Amino acid sequence: MTEVIRTASPSTLSYKRSASTGAFSTLLLFALCWVGVFIGLPLVLSHAFIGLFTLEPAGSLSSLLIGGLSAFVAGGLTGVIIAHCYNLAGRFFGE
Repeated sequence: MTEVIRTASPSTLSYKRSASTGAFSTLLLFALCWVGVFIGLPLVLSHAFIGLFTLEPAGSLSSLLIGGLSAFVAGGLTGVIIAHCYNLAGRFFGE
């Protein structure tokens, strides 16, 4: 019995892989910013990044949970959008 392995073309991005990459990298960045605020680093950008995903106080546990979930979902959606646009551009330019 022959097993067929389907792989994406080298010129296309996988939606699942792009979504998971976006989700986990955004969650990691959010967590790093949260830790920076939690330990008291005076970084305005950390507060601003956290504020993109939650209205809870920046160093609170609720901001970590709610904001982390929001960052994960937003990162996943961004990954899918990037993969879709990349794949569309590849079709447009004939690659």
